[in-house]
Amino acid sequence: MKTTITILAFLLTSTLAVSQNYKYGKVSKEELSETQNDLYPESEATVLFRKHKSYYQYRQDEGFTLYTEVYERIKIYNQEGFKWANQSFKTYNYGSNREKIENLKATTYNLEGGSIKKDKLTRSALFTERASNYYMRNKFTLPNIKEGSVIEFTYTISSPFTRIEDIDLQYTIPIRKEVVEVFVPEFFVYNNYGNPQAALNFNYEKGSEEISVDINARTGIGNANKGATAGGTSKYKENQYTLEESNIPPLKMENYVDNLNNYRAKSVWELSMTNWPNELPKVYSTNWEAVTESIYNRDAFANELNKTNYYSQDLAGVLADASDPLEKANRIFSFVKEKMTWDGYYGYFPNSGVKQAYKDGTGNSGDINLMLISMLRSANLNAHPVLVSSKDHGIPVFPTRYGFNYVIAGLEFNGNLYLMDATSDFAQMNLLPARAMNWQGRLIKPDGTSQWVGLYPQTVSQDITYAQAEIKGTEVSASIRERLTGHFAREYRTAYYDKQPDAQLEAMQPGEELALLSNLEVKDLISNKPFVSLSYEATSGTLVEEINEELYFSPMLFMAHLENPFKEESRDYPIYFGYPQTQKYNVTIKVPEGYKVSSLPESSAAKLSEGRGGYTYLIKEAPGMIQLSVVLELNSPVILSDDYTYVKGMFSEIAEKESEKIVLSKI
Repeated sequence: MKTTITILAFLLTSTLAVSQNYKYGKVSKEELSETQNDLYPESEATVLFRKHKSYYQYRQDEGFTLYTEVYERIKIYNQEGFKWANQSFKTYNYGSNREKIENLKATTYNLEGGSIKKDKLTRSALFTERASNYYMRNKFTLPNIKEGSVIEFTYTISSPFTRIEDIDLQYTIPIRKEVVEVFVPEFFVYNNYGNPQAALNFNYEKGSEEISVDINARTGIGNANKGATAGGTSKYKENQYTLEESNIPPLKMENYVDNLNNYRAKSVWELSMTNWPNELPKVYSTNWEAVTESIYNRDAFANELNKTNYYSQDLAGVLADASDPLEKANRIFSFVKEKMTWDGYYGYFPNSGVKQAYKDGTGNSGDINLMLISMLRSANLNAHPVLVSSKDHGIPVFPTRYGFNYVIAGLEFNGNLYLMDATSDFAQMNLLPARAMNWQGRLIKPDGTSQWVGLYPQTVSQDITYAQAEIKGTEVSASIRERLTGHFAREYRTAYYDKQPDAQLEAMQPGEELALLSNLEVKDLISNKPFVSLSYEATSGTLVEEINEELYFSPMLFMAHLENPFKEESRDYPIYFGYPQTQKYNVTIKVPEGYKVSSLPESSAAKLSEGRGGYTYLIKEAPGMIQLSVVLELNSPVILSDDYTYVKGMFSEIAEKESEKIVLSKI
C-alpha cells in the first residue's frame, strides 16, 4: 500500500511538472495553492525549477567571455522556509579584472483573493560585501514573503576568467526539476567530476555544435584575439554538456557533521588545458604536486617568504638569550600573534604583502602565516608552508588550483611536525583553530616537493568537572570546579575572552528548570597556559523529587546527558567530533541527615571498537556520601558511518544510565 501511494505521488508530481510553465513570470495559481511536497511532505520548501547555464561568448577585440546564467523558482510552505527568500552568490575579483552581475530580477508571488499579486525586487536591494581577498558576496532578500509564497529570481555573471564554479546539484530541500548546461569552446579542456562523497551522482549527456563567428581583419579566434587573420568568418567546435533531472531528494541533515556541503551532489569543473590555434597546448593542474608547485613558485608566495629585512631587528630582540629550538619557535609564534591582527580574510597569498602587513599590524591568513614561516626560517628552524582548505571551503577531492584557500606553518623538529596558525590569539602549537582543522593539508618544501600531513590533533583535550553537592529537603546546592585543556580551553577563550563574568555565566546556564548558576570565577582566561579553570555555584529546586517520603534524583544532577543525539536508524555521513576528547565528572553528594541510601544505579561501561572511545559510569556509597565517577572518551575526531550503530548504542546507554535515579529513604 505504501509503495502504491509513493508511485501515485510520483506520477502526480511528474504530471504537474510537465504542465508547468518555467518561463520567468509564468507562476501559476496551482503552484501558489500547493501546500506541501507530496514526495517529501516534511520539507519547508521546494525548488520547483532551477536552471544553471555556463557558456562562452566571443567578442571582437576581447576574445571569449564566460557567462553563467542562474534561474530558480522556489515554493515556500511554512515559516521555516522563509530563509530561502535570502539569496546570495559569489563573484570573483583579481587585480583589475572582476566578474560583473547582469540582468538581476527577482519577484515574490502570493495568491490574494483569487488573484496573483507580484512584488518585485528593486536593484537597490542587492548588497555586496567582501568575503575574502578575491571574492565578493552578493546578497538580496525577496519582499513580502508569506506561507505559500512562490519566489523566482534570475541573474547572469559575466567573467573574464576561465573558472567555472562548482555547480550544486542538490539542496537541503527537494528539487522538482533541474537543468544544467555547460557549453565550452574546443580551445578550453575541462575535467568534470562529481562529488565522490555524495550519495547521488549524475551523468551529463554530451554533444557538440559548430559555431561561426565574424572576425575583423588582423584579429584572430584566440583568447583576446591572439594570432592574425585576414578577417571574415571563423568556425570552431563547441562541446556541450547537458543534465536534466527530476525529483532530486533533499540533502539529509544529521548531527555532528563537519561541513554538510562535503556530501552534496555537485559538478566540479577544472580547467586542465588550453589549446589555441597555432600555439602549443598549455597544461594546467594534473596532480597535487603540480598544484602545490605552481602555488609555491608564484612571486606572491615564494618572494614573500624570502623577505626578512622588515622584521630582522625586532626578531633579534625576541630571540635574545634563547637557544632551545622549540623555545625559539614558541617565542616567534607568540610574537607574531601579539604583533598581528587577522582581518578575517582567508588566502594563501598575502593581500598587501608581508612588509606592509607588518607595518600595519593586520593582514589576511597569507600575510600572517607566511610572515611566521619566514621568521622561523630566519631562526634556522625547518619551517614550511602548509596549504589548507578551511572547513567551510570543503575537502579538496581532486587536484585543483582552487582546492586550497588558507595557509598555516609547519615546523619539523626531531621527527615531529608542529602546526601553527598565528591568525588565532589562542592557538598554540598543534592546537589549530577549528576553521583550519579539516582533514589534511599539503606541506611544501623549498625544493618544490610536497606531501600530505594530517590536521587533526593527536593529543586529547579534556573537560574535567568536580562537583560537591548537598541536599536539603528537595533543594540541591553544589560547588563546581571545572578545568578545560586543549581545544576545550581554546574554544572557551575564543568565545569569552572579551566577555564579563555575568555574560559568561548567562551563556553557561543549563536552564532555570534544571539549575541556576552563580558566583563564576575564571582563571587564565587570557593566557598561553594549557588550561582554563572555572569555579561556580549551582542551586536547584527541581532536581530532587519527593515521593512517599523518599527522595529521587540523578547523581549527575544538572550535568546529565539525557538525550541521545543519534536518533536515526542509519547514517549517511561520518560522525565528526572535531578532536580527541575526554569529559570527566567526579561528583560527591552528601547524604542528608535522617536519610539512607536505599537504591543506587548500577555501575556500567561501554566501548567502541579499535579504541575509538568508551564510557564508564562508576558509583559507590561511602560513609555519609555518594561518589560518582563518569568518563566519556572520544579518541577519534572522525568515526565513519559504518560504525554508526555502535556509536548510537553507546550514546543511548549514556542517556539511559544518566537518567537513572538514586533513592534515599528516611531512617
